[in-house]
Amino acid sequence: MRCFRALIVVAFAAVVTPASAQAPASSRASTAERAVARVLTQTDYDLWRSIQGATLSNDGRWVLYTVQPLVGEGELVVRSTATDTEYRHTRGFTGRPPAPGIPGGGGPGEEEEEEEGGGPAARFSSDGRFVVFLVEPSRMDVEAAERDPGRGSAQPRNSLAIMRLADGQVTFLPDVGSYGMAEESARYVAVLLEPDSAAARPGAQDSARAPNVAAAEPGGVPRPVAGDSSGRAAGRRKVYGSTLVLRELATGEETRVADVVSFRFNRAGTWLAYAVSSRTPANDGVYLRSLTSGAVTAVLTGPGNYRQLGFDRAGEQVAFVSDRDEHGSEQPRFTLYHATIASPPARALVTSDGVAGGQSVADRGQLGFTRDGTGLLFSIAPPSLDSIPADSLADKAVYDLWHWRDPRLQSQQQLSARRDRQRTYTGVYHLAAGRFVQLTNDSFPSVSLSDDGRIGVTSTNVPYAVESMWGDGGTDVYLVDALTGARTKVLARASSEATLSPAAKYLTWFNEGRWFAHGIASGTTVDLTGPTGVQFDQETHDRPSTPPAWGVAGWTRDDASVLVYDRFDIWELDPVGVRAPRVVTDSVGRRSGISFRVEQLDPEERFLDPARPLLLRAVDDETKASGFWQDRLDADSPPTRITMMDRSVGSPSKARNAEQYLVTQSTFREFPDLWTGPQLDRLTRISNANPQQSEYRWGTVEIVSWLNTDGVPVRGLLYKPDDFDPAKKYPMVVYFYEQHTRGLHNYSAPSGRNVINAPVYVSKGYLVFMPDIHYTDGYPGPSALKTIVPGVQYLIAQGFVKPDGVGIQGQSWGGYQTAYVITQSNLFSAAMAGAPVANMTSAYGGIRWESGNSRAGQYESGQSRIGGSPWEFPTRFIENSPLFHADRIRTPLLIMHNDNDGAVPWQQGIEMFIALRRLGREAYLINYNGDAHNPRKRANQRDMDIKMQQFFDHHLTGAPAPDWMVVGIPFLVKGRDQLVPPTAASNGAQGRFDDR
Repeated sequence: MRCFRALIVVAFAAVVTPASAQAPASSRASTAERAVARVLTQTDYDLWRSIQGATLSNDGRWVLYTVQPLVGEGELVVRSTATDTEYRHTRGFTGRPPAPGIPGGGGPGEEEEEEEGGGPAARFSSDGRFVVFLVEPSRMDVEAAERDPGRGSAQPRNSLAIMRLADGQVTFLPDVGSYGMAEESARYVAVLLEPDSAAARPGAQDSARAPNVAAAEPGGVPRPVAGDSSGRAAGRRKVYGSTLVLRELATGEETRVADVVSFRFNRAGTWLAYAVSSRTPANDGVYLRSLTSGAVTAVLTGPGNYRQLGFDRAGEQVAFVSDRDEHGSEQPRFTLYHATIASPPARALVTSDGVAGGQSVADRGQLGFTRDGTGLLFSIAPPSLDSIPADSLADKAVYDLWHWRDPRLQSQQQLSARRDRQRTYTGVYHLAAGRFVQLTNDSFPSVSLSDDGRIGVTSTNVPYAVESMWGDGGTDVYLVDALTGARTKVLARASSEATLSPAAKYLTWFNEGRWFAHGIASGTTVDLTGPTGVQFDQETHDRPSTPPAWGVAGWTRDDASVLVYDRFDIWELDPVGVRAPRVVTDSVGRRSGISFRVEQLDPEERFLDPARPLLLRAVDDETKASGFWQDRLDADSPPTRITMMDRSVGSPSKARNAEQYLVTQSTFREFPDLWTGPQLDRLTRISNANPQQSEYRWGTVEIVSWLNTDGVPVRGLLYKPDDFDPAKKYPMVVYFYEQHTRGLHNYSAPSGRNVINAPVYVSKGYLVFMPDIHYTDGYPGPSALKTIVPGVQYLIAQGFVKPDGVGIQGQSWGGYQTAYVITQSNLFSAAMAGAPVANMTSAYGGIRWESGNSRAGQYESGQSRIGGSPWEFPTRFIENSPLFHADRIRTPLLIMHNDNDGAVPWQQGIEMFIALRRLGREAYLINYNGDAHNPRKRANQRDMDIKMQQFFDHHLTGAPAPDWMVVGIPFLVKGRDQLVPPTAASNGAQGRFDDR
């Protein structure tokens, strides 16, 4: 049953043998646990798997999840919460290596995690009797197709699998493009087949092929199907549909509908809406099928495109857009249509002629009802720009003009050009009033509306767009009367966004360390927290910018009160300001050093119910232990502990209709497997994703404390090998970014790229030290130095660190700090800096090319923490720049900086390398051609991992230097080291080095 390749050749919807029930995975690890531990190597990385899409059935009787390798075939696991029954089934080649040549960089200076593969999450039927999931082609079939791209329609395709939980029996539907199920009905699954696999019909082989999409959104809208969400050009071409299969889960009975391009169930599963695009134009249209009687009603028909199907929450209304009235014209425009289930013929609500300023109803963007169903939100497209013929500028000047008053830099405009061409604005149609209002435009790009669509909040940063380049921007906040479109300014130059309360009675925001509420009916603004004297902004914020709030926990029913956080506790605030603020958690959090945060178990709940207990997630700031507590809003009693443990406990989920919980628990040694039970203090582990770990050398982790050079207490994490002996001396690598101790109980799967992986290095016999950096504004480099060096000296004094075997490594911001530290200290025997800033004076004026943003704000108010501009603090920019102190470096330095780095200009790495070359210091610069801030190409990730290990092994343990360190790789033999033994590839370089 696990061989997908063999299964798809069976007849359509053939039933295969049941998936075997298996004992818990944890009981199958005994053999591995007895194996001899061995050192982790690159060949082992792909053995590690993650858990994705973990979900409880509504009745709490089952858990499903996908066990997903980074590269390889995923596996669905469905496990009983009450017994040892477990079903497993392949999901095909879901873990695929990152594609080479992906443009762009990492995030905004932050470290970038490995990308995880995996298909769409599997889904339970609402009654918990079936599991529906996509099975992708096998790895063998995918790789065969890649070798033979000319196979065309014979390319491997997805199948839909339906598992019956009574016995694990699995049924397959091949050649599936997308599928959907109703949220509150277990009767049907709807499947849209790939177009050329549909039932034969005239010209079917010419149909446009639907993309290989995943599961549909809840209710059944594919993402997208056959160009259903395409741009304006799609309105000028006909996109034909394929066969829709409506299958009854319990009986297997099927109904087929031809030429469907999109579909959607209502929430209750009583109606199915679908759009048809046929080679028989008279069949085009939107149809409603009663899932009770099977009757089909035409909502609107006629040649044209029909898109953006949507039901209201009650499932009594449907809306869509169509170009029926202009179909066939050069540039057909769309009209917004609406129908009720009780009276299906659709009526036109807004035509493109009815939208001002040459705008039109859009066939993309959003279309949906307000929460109460009284209004209809839809998208409006601004007039399209005329394109410039490609050859019209052949003999003309082609240039960019950077204007000092442009709200956005040219680099930002270029990157967002495609999005800007496809941008849409939001309109609302009030059904009772029969009125359409446009709510957003270029200056006010977004709006948040009340449940009835009558009140909204919008904001604009246009007046401060230029200042935002260096971090001095702001936002003006407006209330919107959505019935008229009138805006009223309530807040100028705000440092944070304002939000609308769930019942739309108040607007709340955080400014200058205080919470405010604005009564929408009264028009009055109240300072809610100023009188308390409590710090509600983040006291741990260590950048030269305004500290943000700790956040909002939620609102009680009917907007009676709002709950907000300080660092540790939860406060209840009266938005009118009459009742004094109350510490819900009785200050237990601050007294105990435990931070409390509200867990919302039901995503449908809009309010916190004072009559029901509050579930709180708790984290001990000192020990990093975590767990759950309980409190009440209707009683003045302190919170009570449910459970706390020396682990990282994830946010829980709860079965919709049962007292059954699902959480993850992890430590450095224990993968975050799944635990379930009827109470949060009565949990049983039900997964064992990585039993092979017991075969390998691992390690332990602990928090260590010391004083930085200024006498400030600081902490860090120290990872030790399994067989650590304090009488021995170990090589040690120091790795850091900003803060790490909060991850004391985090699990890291072994992997390799451009950062230190603690399990891999401790398995090799290293110590790994990760200090928390204590920053002082204006002096980021000295801050790192004052923290790291005393920490290393403290550990050396303990007697188990090899004094001449300490290395240092960082990536991005960590790479900068690494480069700075070795200009001020010779404590380290080797250093690796990934994508470092070497010269702050030149980096300040650079561009983050993956976003187009200026780097100025990063220095003045962001992560680089200088606190001002080069003309305000010229000496700070020079003093903090490693380049200007490069003559002090005696530490061998390995630099990685890639020429498609979208975060830090790669010339920064070149500046550092050229300086060290000029000074005659040992330095290496690796540039993975065309790759990003963090390498995306898998081969580059693995190569960097190996080179970094070789570099540190040589300098810290005395291992022989690899050829690339000894003789280099000249350009003329570039790439040969990948094909032939390194010594042969590098022969041509020897003379060059000997002559130096």
